[in-house]
Amino acid sequence: MTEKRPAISVIVPCYNCAGTVEQTLDSLAAQTIKNIELVVINDGSKDNTLEVLRRWKDAHPSINMALYSKENEGIAETRNFGVSKVNGEYFGFLDSDDYTTPEMFEEMYQLAKEQNLEMVVSDFYWKNSKGEFLQKEGPYEAGPDMMVRLFAVLWNKIYRTDFIRSLDVTFPKGDRYEDACYLYCLTPHLSKIGFTEKAYVRYVQQEGSITHNNNDQVKNMIHVFQIILQYHKDHGFYEEYRDALEYIHIKFFLGNSFLRSAKIEDKEDRKNTIRMGWDLLNREFPDWHKNPYLKSLGGMKNKYFSMVYDWNIGFFAWLFHVWQKDNL
Repeated sequence: MTEKRPAISVIVPCYNCAGTVEQTLDSLAAQTIKNIELVVINDGSKDNTLEVLRRWKDAHPSINMALYSKENEGIAETRNFGVSKVNGEYFGFLDSDDYTTPEMFEEMYQLAKEQNLEMVVSDFYWKNSKGEFLQKEGPYEAGPDMMVRLFAVLWNKIYRTDFIRSLDVTFPKGDRYEDACYLYCLTPHLSKIGFTEKAYVRYVQQEGSITHNNNDQVKNMIHVFQIILQYHKDHGFYEEYRDALEYIHIKFFLGNSFLRSAKIEDKEDRKNTIRMGWDLLNREFPDWHKNPYLKSLGGMKNKYFSMVYDWNIGFFAWLFHVWQKDNL
């Protein structure tokens, strides 16, 4: 007798998360959908994460959990590894310091099946020391509208496995911002997306200071956006998506990346880090002030974007440094 295929596989990448991963797994064990597979990957943790995972697995023999342990390769390669191992009709992600509500995957899977969807999107909560904050995502249309409006996070979405495996979209090895790269390269392939308009996942924002390695993070983001641009050019999507690609460059390099860079204490390092993103934006899209989304989307954020020029970017860097704002 052929074993029934899981409805949903959930990929849980793990690195040095011994203190948080049990809550993550407990929230998955409590899912109301029973035909679920957990694909849990220890990415060469240096603490006792693997011991915690083995103990949790032994304590939950009724849970269909595949546990893998490999040498440390980083989050992008760990996600690629997970996608290669899933057996579910659909798959999703849950990071090892986050958790979700019991009905998440049942409700998202039901919607996916009812409407024959390639991807389903939900709202989510930001959770930090100040409390919980609802984040809405969508609805938006497939195509450039999705690129402009989506939140580039993986774990509030599910994806149809066979469809994803038919594409050449993978996470960029060695890079942070792997979720943005994956989703923006996936976007032009999608035609059937749906929204639950409910929030499930609690995304736990870890408190931490901004240090000089933020310079490396911006360099990494620049590399990721070069991959995104080249992917659209190589696959013939660039002309259709040019305005949307331009807008996400504006949004990233004058938005949250700019805010993070503005927190760097060393003045020269702060200036150089901000300049890297600014130079990329102006090199790839020299007329970006004319981007149609800056006007059509409206709001204070886009008005601010439209106000930034080479002669005043230092003022905005100083302002956000003093303001210490986390997001726009």
